[in-house]
This record gives sequence, structure tokens and C-alpha cells, in this order.
Amino acid sequence: MDLFKGLPTEVAKHLVERSKGIIETDEHCELHPRHLKLLLPNGEIVCPVCHKDSRDGQVSSAKSKEYFENSVDGRRQYLSKHSIVSNKMVLDKGFKTFFTRNENEAKIRKEAEKLVLSIAASEPMNVYLQGAPGSGKSHLSMAMLKNANSIANGKRCLFVNFPALQQKIRASYNNNYSEDSEGNYIQQMISADILVLDDIASEVNPLDMSGKVSDFSARILYSVMDARAEAKPTILTSNVSWVDLQKLIDPRVSSRMSYQLNILSFYGINDKRNNKVG
Repeated sequence: MDLFKGLPTEVAKHLVERSKGIIETDEHCELHPRHLKLLLPNGEIVCPVCHKDSRDGQVSSAKSKEYFENSVDGRRQYLSKHSIVSNKMVLDKGFKTFFTRNENEAKIRKEAEKLVLSIAASEPMNVYLQGAPGSGKSHLSMAMLKNANSIANGKRCLFVNFPALQQKIRASYNNNYSEDSEGNYIQQMISADILVLDDIASEVNPLDMSGKVSDFSARILYSVMDARAEAKPTILTSNVSWVDLQKLIDPRVSSRMSYQLNILSFYGINDKRNNKVG
């Protein structure tokens, strides 16, 4: 009895390799009525066509993962596809478009450029960009990601706007069918070679220091920083100074952020959003 008659050659060949002990059942596949299901030696009952589709999907998924992890272009696409941003224009930012108009801006750009080599080498460290809204913190943090991504074999980088992340996590609580979840987001942030957490402590007004970092924010930050602190580089941006943040956040979180900490201060830089060349 030829169980594999009419099947594509490569499918038939694969099944023949496993054919010892395979029994043809009298049950037709619901999706492919022309084909009878097979009872495999391990007790599994499969349709040969469904079996092929499943294998093709697994191979395709594996190849896709390999592409994103092992090619520079794949990692560039990973950054664009998986980053969480409040404004997609940030994905186009780089050092070349961070125009310097005074000594302070030139200095901060130079400091960021120097840190890229250590970040690209995956040295465990934290970089804290502090300063007023619009001073270019998100811009330069994205520039560091892109440059690290282009050095040597590149890195799998992720940019996460923290307020936008919180909105996505809260939305997932009301959708039982969504693949998004707090756990998945956290694991993705932990897995990134280089991570930017943009605009943390956004609950706090930096002008009068009113408000406080919520327990919700602290829980997410702790989960991510606990896994990354002494293992991978993480770049954080905030409108709140590092000195003030330490007073506002769980000390377990600030302790992990302080590991090999580099602080870049954007104070004294005007709002670049109000200047077309900035």
C-alpha cells in the first residue's frame, strides 16, 4: 500500500524515513479531505499535508530568527519592527542630524559618540541621559543604538518609550487573546543586546518635582534592570535628574541602575524641537 501517493516528493521522502510502524487510518483530514490521516509510531495521528505545512512553518520561523540575530540588516529591521515609540520620527534620528549650535551641544554629542564603542562591545554599563524636555535625549540615545548596530557585526537593539510601553501593557490586561503581555514585553527588553528605556519617571514633573514614580513603573524597571544591570548595556533617558530620581524610586531599582553608571547632562541645551535645525 503506497501511503504517500500523490504527495510532493520531499514530503513523501521525509515520511518514508519515519514510515516504519506508520499505519494508515480510515479518518480523512478535515482540511485536506483527499488524504487519510496517519498513525505514527509515537501514537500521534497526523495528516501528511498538515505535517508538511507545520514543518515548513517551523523552518521558516527558524530562518527568520536566524536572520534577525545573525545579520546586520536583520538587526536593523529588528530595531524598527520591535521598538516601542510614541513618535516614529525618532527611528530616523542619528548623530548626523543632531546639529550642534553651541559648546554644550557639541560636548554632549562627543560624549555620546565616545560611549558607543563600549556599548557596542556589550560592556555591562548604564548610561543616564538627564535634562529638560526637547533637549535631544531621545535623539542621541537612538543615535547610539544605530551606531552600535553598525559596528562589527552589529547588535540586536531595542528602543522603548516607557510611557508608551505602559499603555501597551495596560491594554493587554483587557485582551485575553492578545499575544502581548507584561511578561513578553519584559522578556524582550531583557533579551536585547542594547536597550534604550526612554522617558522613565515621566509621572514626575521636573519643574516642581511633584508626583512620584508609580509602583507599576518601579515593578517593570526592577524586572528589566535586575536581569540586565551587570550583564548588558542599558541607556536610560529622563527629565528628572539622577540625584532626584534616587529619592523618588525604589532603592533596589536605583542600585541596579547605578552599576557602571555614566551620566550625560543635557542641562543648558535649549529645546531643539523649537529650532528647525536641531
